[in-house]
Amino acid sequence: MESQFLGMKLQIEYLRAREDSDRVRAACVTYLQSWLPNFYPNRPDLVQEAQQLAASLGGRLFLPKASWKYAWIEKLFGFAAAKHVQLYYNRATFSAKGAWDKMMYLLQRRSNLTSREL
Repeated sequence: MESQFLGMKLQIEYLRAREDSDRVRAACVTYLQSWLPNFYPNRPDLVQEAQQLAASLGGRLFLPKASWKYAWIEKLFGFAAAKHVQLYYNRATFSAKGAWDKMMYLLQRRSNLTSREL
């Protein structure tokens, strides 16, 4: 995570060296905001550093919230739990879709081999 954040800071620094306008600073704050869920809540030090960087750019970062699908988990157990459930749900869905695709491919392949024999 430190490497990711360092890379982000270097990208912001490079971009601002090319052009340091209000538009660029706003884009940098948006960039920081979009990556904030990757650091929150596990790395409060990086979240604080990102907030300080956003403030130096004239913006403000908002702590991420779970999507509507996981909002009830966030209310009951907190953002970390909602993020964890979302991650495992997405992995399970991806895995199930992959298994379905593989099964359909094998069935189609078997069907094509059988039809050639006839």
